Amino acid sequence: MITLRGDLDSITFILEETFKVPAFKRNYDVEFGKIAEILYRYGISENPRNLRFRFILCMQEFFDGIPQDQWRVKDPEFVKQSEDFAIAKFREWVVEQVT
Repeated sequence: MITLRGDLDSITFILEETFKVPAFKRNYDVEFGKIAEILYRYGISENPRNLRFRFILCMQEFFDGIPQDQWRVKDPEFVKQSEDFAIAKFREWVVEQVT
């Protein structure tokens, strides 16, 4: 049985796996296409590029909350924090769209 929680976990997995790939080898269109297919089950018809943009906005929210002189973009732990934050915000957006 397909559940929202299971689908959110699938979305999280897709995004986490995407970030494990070196940036120049990532295929965002394919990965966000997978997410678009999941969301379509809930009546959310989004273009993969729009979903990617939505995710970028979630990531931007992380950086907006920190003064720019404190950004540590070469620190893997800091980058991971930004990714985790964006994934959580993206999940929240999905829940808002479904409910």
